[in-house]
Amino acid sequence: MSTTTLKQWGNGMGVIIPQEIIEKSRIQENDILELAAVDGVITLQKNGGNKTKSTAQPSFSAVSIDTVGFKFDREKANER
Repeated sequence: MSTTTLKQWGNGMGVIIPQEIIEKSRIQENDILELAAVDGVITLQKNGGNKTKSTAQPSFSAVSIDTVGFKFDREKANER
């Protein structure tokens, strides 16, 4: 299990993805990732290995943060 900290990045927020998670999810620099949030759970999905955005419907290989031991808890984060 790895942890990371949410930080201000321009007008949004960002996290550093630990190397351990990068290796397990088989993502690499410049990969396009689909980001989604449902019921307080954030997921990232790799865009079928393509490194550029496409107007066609992508084939996603799911990389869920939840499956590698990290679950974002909005209530807990807002306690800080």
